Amino acid sequence: MKYLTKDRYGKAQLCFLLIIFINLACFSAIITGVVIGIKGYISDTKFVYETVTCCGSVCSKCFFTLHTIATTLPWICIAILFAGIAATIYRIFCMLSCNYRLVRSLTPLSFRNYPGLKNILRSTHLDDQLVLFDNGVLRHAFTSGLWKPKIYLSTGVSSYLTTKEIQAVILHEEHHVIKKAPLMLFVLRIFCTLNFFLPINRYLLNLYSSACEKEADDAAVTNSGEPLELASALLKLSDSYSTAVLYPMIPFSSGQRVVEDRVMRLLEPHAVPPSFGKASSYPLWLLSLFIAVTICFPLYGKSFASLETIECKTKVCHIIKCGF
Repeated sequence: MKYLTKDRYGKAQLCFLLIIFINLACFSAIITGVVIGIKGYISDTKFVYETVTCCGSVCSKCFFTLHTIATTLPWICIAILFAGIAATIYRIFCMLSCNYRLVRSLTPLSFRNYPGLKNILRSTHLDDQLVLFDNGVLRHAFTSGLWKPKIYLSTGVSSYLTTKEIQAVILHEEHHVIKKAPLMLFVLRIFCTLNFFLPINRYLLNLYSSACEKEADDAAVTNSGEPLELASALLKLSDSYSTAVLYPMIPFSSGQRVVEDRVMRLLEPHAVPPSFGKASSYPLWLLSLFIAVTICFPLYGKSFASLETIECKTKVCHIIKCGF
């Protein structure tokens, strides 16, 4: 199982770096184009405005020229840039506020009435990083927190799972704490929101989330030596999963297909893993590249192509000249 952990960790790291590189490169290209050409965009816009209003009203012949249309394209790109920045700020605020409300709504309990959990704490050395909260209906365990992540375990889970299953779940979540997985996923979601127009982001984010979950599964099995207990816990928690429950600030991938894949890996660690959606990712790559080039080209296009000169600017209004 150790080689699986290393391979899964490498895949998660690759997805993380790939998302950071793609989004940082795209954002930097847009910012650079805007900074370099902003004076030209303003002067071109002013010139076009004076031209199309030469007769006291918008002149249709002047308005639908290559130069006029090309002048509006950079402003569309700038609008997309600021829309991404605004969406990112809103997303950060929502995630942080939701996490704060979630943590505040939980009622922490002492482990004195749960001797099984006390024994697990001694063996895992989690100390203050494990929080047991009072909720008998919610059967959920998750890791939340950016700088100092903690494991949150409901009383519903502690009464629903066996001691070994609870230990496997806690070891799984402990790996998220060690790797600061909520912080990593938080950063990725920020970048993906910033460049919301890239379809490949959602695919890579789901791939990273799935790889992190499987990496944590491997770490839990390596430490406990009980793959069947973790598989049993996954099946029980997936059966009791409800969309009405509260979610952690940054939920990891928990789709039914991903859960089934994780269970099969635990039951048959040497089996060839199924391939999900690799072929469908190629159109996403091509579409993302096309969108990125389409957005960036107007910002740099003026440097590579000479645009059509406007011939209808005049101090005297000529009706024929303006196309009427």
